[in-house]
Amino acid sequence: MGDDKVKESPAEVFATVTEVNSLFHSLEDMLATRFEAIDGKFGVVVEKLAEMDARNEGRFAAIDGRIGVLEKNLVEMDARNEGRFAAIEKNLAEMDAKYERRFEAIDGRIGVLDEKLTAMDARNGVQFATLEQMIVELDTKTEGRFDLVEQKFKSQELKIEHFVTSANNKLMVLLLVIAGSIIAGLLYGG
Repeated sequence: MGDDKVKESPAEVFATVTEVNSLFHSLEDMLATRFEAIDGKFGVVVEKLAEMDARNEGRFAAIDGRIGVLEKNLVEMDARNEGRFAAIEKNLAEMDAKYERRFEAIDGRIGVLDEKLTAMDARNGVQFATLEQMIVELDTKTEGRFDLVEQKFKSQELKIEHFVTSANNKLMVLLLVIAGSIIAGLLYGG
């Protein structure tokens, strides 16, 4: 009785290894070609950036010149407007003195209003306290609901993390089975 395993001759094994080696070299050549194409495109981009830089150099010089002219114009305007600002300051000082008297009268009226508001506040103190209590209770209820929603979100995050981990593990096992099948096929002439 013989062994059920298929035995390959050294020539067949060498042919299989040569074929696999050829596939690896083809893949390596394909990747080298793609990397050269990408490198060429990067070279074009670098050239275009250099051209843009050269074009913009003149524009920046023109902008610098315009800024210099604007600065000169601002200095001239400042000198011309110095007298105008002095007149405006004088008018503002006169208006300030005039309105100071009016503000003093308004302050007196505000004092009367403050007294009336204090009296109203004393009358409505109980109502405000009740409203404040209701707001505190509502805030407490809302905070409890937010805590519950946050707990649900955390629970969902944990479920999603578990699902992703499980899926990654299953994918790894599947890839190992496929790799094993390919290797077995190559070794046993599949």
